[in-house]
Amino acid sequence: MTYAVKDATVKPQQVMDAYRRAFQMVHHREAHITHLFDDWYQVNGETVHRLTLFREITRLRELAQKHKVNTADRSVVQRLIARLRNL
Repeated sequence: MTYAVKDATVKPQQVMDAYRRAFQMVHHREAHITHLFDDWYQVNGETVHRLTLFREITRLRELAQKHKVNTADRSVVQRLIARLRNL
């Protein structure tokens, strides 16, 4: 999902939910995020601007996707090795 930066329809709660999901997928733990005011958020003890948060959500999602692909590749290789052992 790509965020329209100037789109005022993206609510702070939606941004926080998206970050929590992306963070959870990568780090397997809960993120602590709160909306401070305007475009500023408190993320795991650090004050972050909304634009930076959008980039971080994108980065985390890409990282989670790479991990998912790597895991799938390993699974295929492991199944192939198991078949060869059974020959």
